Amino acid sequence: MKKLAPLTSLLLAMGANAAPLAQEKLQILWQQPQQSAQQIIDHMSLREMIGQTLMLDFRAWGKDDKEQPIPFNVMNKEVTDIIYKYRLGSVILFRENLITTEQTVKLINDIQAARDGLPLFISVDQEGGYVTRLREGTEMPGNMALGATRNPALAELSGMIHGAELASLGFNLNFGPVVDVNSNQNNPVIGVRSYSDEHPMVTTMANSYVKGIHKYNILTSAKHFPGHGNVAVDSHFGLPEVPYSVKEWSQTDLPPFVNTLANGVDTVMTAHVVFPSLDDSKLTTLKGEKMGTPATLSKKIIDGVLRKQLKFDGLVLTDAMDMGAISSNFDMNWAVATAYKAGVDMPLMPIPMWGDDARIKLDNLYGYLTEQADQDPELKARIKESAKRVVLSKLKNRIDAEPKDVAKALAVVASAQHKQFEDMVAENAVTLIKNDGVLPVALNSGKKILVISDEQPRSDMMTKHIQNLAKQLDLTAVETTARKVTLMNNDLDTEALQRDIAHNDLVILATYNLAANPVNAQKIINIANKASKKLVVISTRNPYDIAYLNGVQANMAIYGITGFDITNNNRNSLETNIKAGILTLFKNPDTAAPLNNPTGKLPVNIKTEDGKNVLFPINHGLNF
Repeated sequence: MKKLAPLTSLLLAMGANAAPLAQEKLQILWQQPQQSAQQIIDHMSLREMIGQTLMLDFRAWGKDDKEQPIPFNVMNKEVTDIIYKYRLGSVILFRENLITTEQTVKLINDIQAARDGLPLFISVDQEGGYVTRLREGTEMPGNMALGATRNPALAELSGMIHGAELASLGFNLNFGPVVDVNSNQNNPVIGVRSYSDEHPMVTTMANSYVKGIHKYNILTSAKHFPGHGNVAVDSHFGLPEVPYSVKEWSQTDLPPFVNTLANGVDTVMTAHVVFPSLDDSKLTTLKGEKMGTPATLSKKIIDGVLRKQLKFDGLVLTDAMDMGAISSNFDMNWAVATAYKAGVDMPLMPIPMWGDDARIKLDNLYGYLTEQADQDPELKARIKESAKRVVLSKLKNRIDAEPKDVAKALAVVASAQHKQFEDMVAENAVTLIKNDGVLPVALNSGKKILVISDEQPRSDMMTKHIQNLAKQLDLTAVETTARKVTLMNNDLDTEALQRDIAHNDLVILATYNLAANPVNAQKIINIANKASKKLVVISTRNPYDIAYLNGVQANMAIYGITGFDITNNNRNSLETNIKAGILTLFKNPDTAAPLNNPTGKLPVNIKTEDGKNVLFPINHGLNF
């Protein structure tokens, strides 16, 4: 009992002082995490427990004179007050919040300084590739690109790079890896965020990534349970339904979760998907309609499968509660309470905290949960259990809030070595799917190249990298033209395009997640073929685009190019993938050697439009 005396007095002091807990006091709690967590919870009010379990976002604060949200990237009194008074335990940051390395360190230091008691979880979605948040960070080419390399060591390296950069900035929780198996090539929300459409590769790559990022004490999250890979609706806007039987699910989506949990992934993020084979119950929506129960709100799935069947006792977080799948269908206060009762520990982003008016909604949420918990012993017990899990995780993982050093972060984030590794992974990932003797093309002085894509900035970015490459090779008068054409439409100015194609030696058609009947894209291919001009299709995001096109001479996948971020319109977030793709197109004009001989292999099957036949199987990949 003598050993507990310092701990007891420390806990009493925490309640009396209501201030950030100093590092030396944290170190005492770390010595006995289980006992410390229990005693901390025993001294917490219900309101404090609620605060400890919520994770909020502050993407913006207030509006400008044009009624546009003002990005929140400098700490203010209002947010300081919210973090402290509502006893928040966690904050998630987005690209709007993260402008420069120096600014990010300052913001996170200030957020931690505003807390009461234990350090905050400071989280981010730095998956790599398509979903990244650090503007000055090393994105890495993304999960499907890593799958294409077939090299788990590169997944571990990606985890290490993300871990080093996030830790230097002050983050302690990253929402990755994505362990969804992308079995539906029409999936609008996962796609290249997945490593593969086969679960063994997903498991291998995800475990390697976790191994790498754990070296920097960044916690991880396997997402999105029970699986988001076989959907055809984006849960940001609607509520998808997964058609798997229990047997199909257990053979496809389940294995990566089982294996990553066994290998030390720290948290699990739920999916806003309806999974009738796991839970066929119905809920009533705000419109009075009957709808399947989303996994996030399903006790059968979260408590029954994840907790009891899989024996997972770590933190369970929801996907963002403000996504359309939840917010458009259910009262948010009710949804948060229902998520707790389903077995969730941390409701993520139930209220967009974008200004003072959001405090009214936050007050209502706290009031609702307190009132309901007083009437519902099960809800009160679940909130207490969840708060204890949050506290225990912070203590077991020795989460601290020591201010980060700007100079050290500047030396780590987007370092020259990290960017070299990033380019190396991207070059290894490029997959040559088809080549009828077109590639590689000699990049000579005087070469004329036309780049066509759905987005003018995307076309401009590609022409920029062609010109950069020409300079590196000391070539002169390489002419590049960038054009925007909406590839899925049927409104092509045929005569103008015929003139453009006739004027050029090479046409690069950069596609982005085509679907059935991309009329303009097909017309471009037909015109080039009729004119006997070389045309290369670069699938810039998902690799499936060739399934919807005929007469393609050459096709490669680069697994990501991303549209421009709305808060940063001057920079594309995946230049490394673009550079690797451009490099692979060409050969040295003097030696005729390929500038990048493609070694990537498809980590997914490319199927016909109806999904019945495989056009290009997994592991397919050509080289020169």
